[in-house]
Order: sequence, then structure tokens, then C-alpha cells
Amino acid sequence: MDTAWSGRDEVAVGVAASDATSESDHESAVADAVSSATESCPHSLECVYGDLEALQAADLDLVIADGESTLSAVARAGLEVPVLPVGDVDGIDTVAREDVSRALPTIFDGDAREQSQPVLSAAIVDGDGNAVGTERALFDVTLVTDEPARISEFAVRSRGDTVASFRADGVVVSTPAGTHGYASTLEAPQLSAAIDALAVTPIAPFVTKTSRWVLPDDGVRLTVERDEGPIQVVADEHASATISIDGAVTVSVTDTLSTLVVPEDALESHA
Repeated sequence: MDTAWSGRDEVAVGVAASDATSESDHESAVADAVSSATESCPHSLECVYGDLEALQAADLDLVIADGESTLSAVARAGLEVPVLPVGDVDGIDTVAREDVSRALPTIFDGDAREQSQPVLSAAIVDGDGNAVGTERALFDVTLVTDEPARISEFAVRSRGDTVASFRADGVVVSTPAGTHGYASTLEAPQLSAAIDALAVTPIAPFVTKTSRWVLPDDGVRLTVERDEGPIQVVADEHASATISIDGAVTVSVTDTLSTLVVPEDALESHA
């Protein structure tokens, strides 16, 4: 659901650093735009640059995340402030890097809206039923064989019922945003953010006709029924635990990330 973001006279903005972006690129693409907004807009603007640990310690009103990997890291870290996504991010409304200096005063004037993005929680257990840990993801959670071309057997359950079992290289559970990214290359159904559902898609299934499923987002359970090698659990391309036969991952939406959407007409008024 979209809601208006209230305008403010004093705003503390965090700019999230990314390991995937060099310092020079980061400075030229986003930091300079924020500095330009600081000089031109009539609002009191405080900027904090740094890693997620530094941003979590600061008292911020919003965070700027440049690129998909940075946005994912912000979501996985659980920052509880709205985020302005910048650059190319499939499935989520963003602002172009060159438009950041115009977007900020638009946001401060209260002309942006907040959009709620579901965040996944993946509870991982090993083959003996012992809890391994929990991972968060903004786009998808994947179970995939640790070695190329090693087929395993997976089962999918939802609300206690078995949906399917199949042999494949892996299986991916995607949020609505995630269905526009990697899952789209697997021909997953593209979901609207307006519905509370997840897409489940096999990776390279050992069948001639592939099924894909749209399931409720309150607990999709993936189990390893048979393996020919270790199975890697990956959350938004972040490799996590390795499980084997009888290991399981239960994927649910347990949190949300608030992203800021800047309407194009409002952006034009600050040209």
C-alpha cells in the first residue's frame, strides 16, 4: 500500500556505501548529487555517508541506496527508515543517479510516497531438524546444488499441504519485486506488489513441461528429498548455509521495507 511521505524542514539523510561500487564511482554518482541538493534546497539537510553499521547508529530520516546490491543489503540489515532506491533495480521504482539532486527537495516537500516492499525471512534447518539460522531477502531465496549439473529432488509445501516434488538443479522463491529479476529468466509469473503472494520456480527441472506456482506468503516450505551433493541456500545472491537431504527452508514474509517513489511530474517541477 502506498502512503504519502510527510514533508520536513530538517532531514538527516544516510547514503549507504556498497562493496560493489568503487569509492570514486560512489562519490561521483550519488554523493555529489546529495551535496548539490544540500546547497540548493531551502531545507536543513544533514548527510551521513558510510556502511550499514554506521547508518544504523545514526538518527536518520531516510537512506539512499545506490543499486540493487546496496538496496538488498539495506533490507537484509533491517534499517527502519524509508529508502530512496537509485539506479537500475528490477521490480522496484527508482530514481536515476543524475536526478538525485532534484529528487531530494521533491521528497522534502512531501511530494513523494512510501511503497511497502515485502522482505523474506528464511528459517533454515539441517537434515536432523536442527536450526541452522535465519536469512533475510528482498528479492528471492534460492536452494541450488553446490556443483553445476547435479540434479537433486525438492518438495514444496504451503500451509501444511504438499504442492509438488520435482527433480531439478534448484528452486527459487521470489517476492513480487524478485519476479522481475532473476526469476523472470526462469519464466516465473510476474507478481504485482498489490497481492500477498510469492512465486516458486524450479531451476532447470528434469522434465519436459515445467510448472511454476503462486503461493501465499505466510510460509512456503522447501525440503531436500534427495541429493547428489550439498545444497546451497542463497538469499539475494548472498550465499548462506549448506544443507543436505531432509534439510528444509521455510520462507515467509515477516517484515517490509519502505521505499520512496518520486512521481515524474513532481520531479519535473524541481528541474
